[in-house]
Amino acid sequence: MPLKPVQKVLVSDGILEQIREMIHSGEFSPGERLPSEMKMAKHLSVSRSSLREALNALVHLGYLDRQSKGVYVARESQWRTNLSLYFSRSQEDHHIAEMIEVRKIIEMELCALAAKRAGAGDIKALEESLNQMKIQVHDSTAFINSDHHFHLCIARAAKNSILGDFIEKIRDLLRDNIALIIEKSNISKRSLDYHQRIYEAIKDGDVARARKVMAAHIADIEKEFVRILYRPAGSS
Repeated sequence: MPLKPVQKVLVSDGILEQIREMIHSGEFSPGERLPSEMKMAKHLSVSRSSLREALNALVHLGYLDRQSKGVYVARESQWRTNLSLYFSRSQEDHHIAEMIEVRKIIEMELCALAAKRAGAGDIKALEESLNQMKIQVHDSTAFINSDHHFHLCIARAAKNSILGDFIEKIRDLLRDNIALIIEKSNISKRSLDYHQRIYEAIKDGDVARARKVMAAHIADIEKEFVRILYRPAGSS
């Protein structure tokens, strides 16, 4: 069986993602029954409770079906590749998921425009904001403020007044979205790395790389949101 041991990461980064990728790649086909929990847990080097949490998440996301005789891969038409919207459990969660969706639509292109149009002042503002993030990486409140400011600097560097006005109108929602993820996770260091790469792409004027790195950053935020949602109560 082509399962690999999961390293010491949160369950959604390991079990869920590995099984989901195996389904997408065809290693587990629609209609196929998964191995027993005991067998999978042994191959993955995880506890059965952690495996069960990930399987439950994949059932919720439409990738798996629980039947009386075991767990089966669902039809492809049932797969929900947009993780956050389908995983939200409350109205607040749904609003967070919607904001992540907005960010995926808007911020990738803002970042690309910033790479194309940023002037020396814009680059300096981004650098100063990034430096503050580096200093504040262990202070979540200060880090959130600098993270938020960095994204506002990108919007200004894009030099599109309509998009700029839109970001100003939702700036509080944007900050709240950043804060909710950072306060409930250990994403800050990864986020800092993404911001460094975004800054370098904008500074270099590399439009394609800027868009790609921002897309990866938002995707990482979305995965973190899903991990937070199904993390067992009391865990960190």
